[in-house]
Amino acid sequence: MVFGKIAVLPRRLTLLLVLVILVVNLLLYSGTLGFDFLKDDHVLVENNPRVKSGKAFLDTVGERFFAFPDFSFLHYWRPLTLLSYRVDYLMWGENPWGFHVTNVLINAAVALLVFLFFLAWSGRAIPAFLVAGWFSLFPLHAENVAWISGRPDLLAALFVLAAALAFLWFLDSGRKSFLFFTFLWFVPGLLVKENLVVFPVIALVLTWMRGRWRRGRLPLVGLALVSVAFALLHAAISGSGGMLARASFSQVPVVFQTIGVYARMILVPIFPDPYFTMARFESSPLEWTAWAVAALLILAVVMWKKNRWTLSSGALGFLALMLPVLNPVLVPSYPPVAIRFVYLSAVFGGALLVDSGLRLGRKWKPALLVAITLLGVALSWVNIVYQKYFQDDETFYARMILNHPADGSLYLPLALKRANEKRYEEALFLVRRGISVAESRHWMDIREMAALLEANLLMVTGDPEAGFGRAQQIERESTREGMRFKALLIMAKYHEMRQEFSRSLFDLDRAEMLGTTAELFLQRCLVLAKMGRWPEAEAAMDKARRLNPDLTDFAGLSRLLRGRGKTDSGKGSPQPAPLRRGE
Repeated sequence: MVFGKIAVLPRRLTLLLVLVILVVNLLLYSGTLGFDFLKDDHVLVENNPRVKSGKAFLDTVGERFFAFPDFSFLHYWRPLTLLSYRVDYLMWGENPWGFHVTNVLINAAVALLVFLFFLAWSGRAIPAFLVAGWFSLFPLHAENVAWISGRPDLLAALFVLAAALAFLWFLDSGRKSFLFFTFLWFVPGLLVKENLVVFPVIALVLTWMRGRWRRGRLPLVGLALVSVAFALLHAAISGSGGMLARASFSQVPVVFQTIGVYARMILVPIFPDPYFTMARFESSPLEWTAWAVAALLILAVVMWKKNRWTLSSGALGFLALMLPVLNPVLVPSYPPVAIRFVYLSAVFGGALLVDSGLRLGRKWKPALLVAITLLGVALSWVNIVYQKYFQDDETFYARMILNHPADGSLYLPLALKRANEKRYEEALFLVRRGISVAESRHWMDIREMAALLEANLLMVTGDPEAGFGRAQQIERESTREGMRFKALLIMAKYHEMRQEFSRSLFDLDRAEMLGTTAELFLQRCLVLAKMGRWPEAEAAMDKARRLNPDLTDFAGLSRLLRGRGKTDSGKGSPQPAPLRRGE
């Protein structure tokens, strides 16, 4: 039994290896503690009322991870991940340092669990340590750890590894307490990231590799039932029930090539930068097909000779985590083939490498030690280089646009940043550049989002009629509620600027039929105040504050309501100013 093998291991050696794993991971990612909020962090954390208010969190616990309407196409429901951000906010406030600390600590805990899992699987401390070392230094993990919004992958790995370790102990010992802990980790893990519905497949592979069918068959049925029940619940809450309707046999070549891309990431984790463009995916079909064939051959050998490829057979199950993302057409993310998705699956590459080294004779031992040392240095260096890409928005988008000028999706966030800095002409140039290079890309159509941003910019750069026309076209033609919602707000703003207040309210009423946000009610409040309808304006302000309890004063609206339209100079109503952070 495995327990017997572990029992004879030197305890001091095991504790030393544990300490080394923790120290290496903490030191390697210590530089990320000074990083700022980046990309989705602004929506999920920095400006998210669900993170800053316990009441808002509880009131929206049954809503999608990205609330309507900003990312209405992202059908995620991850309440425990959101709760982790809420806990961070209670501990650290709005300081990004604290959120980065949590990411670094979770990653270190995951690396430790990798070591413990392979120690339990093989009973050999040094090989298990080397697999954990590969995982710790893996360069493509930089995004998962350095980016606060990469936390779903960290937490999912933590829960699935704990569940897998408990299930392995159950298979080896038969103790039902371990089965209880398997479900204890698996069930909340589903609320962290929906990909964990594949855990029954991981458990099935472990059962098969261990040869424990009689002991594992009933628990496997229970795990499968939990996954099915959660999948139905997630579909009902997130609106992803019709996702599979888009699948077709025509996508089989795409899936096969995607296997090749992820195989390349797992086995050779070094790219020009920590970003994978769909343009590269489309331009190298033969390369990815070759990698897919090689990967499937490797898997066949590992399954056929599972007793000789011990560590690789233990890592085999974790490749199941790739199943939900193998079809880029169905993945609600951009880019659809994303480096961060290989987070835990990367252990297979380390296990395969260590197994290969163990098959060499003793005479190769000195050369093997030198090779391991050089590989560790190279992986560490690349990892640190990749981390620096995620320092802040300016660094990330400047580097990525320089490296990938044909990826239109990279221009919009930088344009929005320039707009917030009131560099409107530069923002408009970036938006139009993004539209021009995105027209031929079909993996994610950014043209509607770009047109909305362009319409907003036209409103403030002296061509409101053109902005209104763009917004009106999107509202009329778009099939996405989030896009139509935003377009109606722009149209309402246009009518407000022309003092056509009744038409502005009409557009706001139509927008409210699609969704409700604090932004909508603030805009309504301003229009009603300008019309002198004070009780209704105050009611709109109250609704805005209920939707966003963290809301601070919006362009003097509170003073406007208190003063019933009289400013300090007594010359009419103040015009709205841009929202500050947190508004």
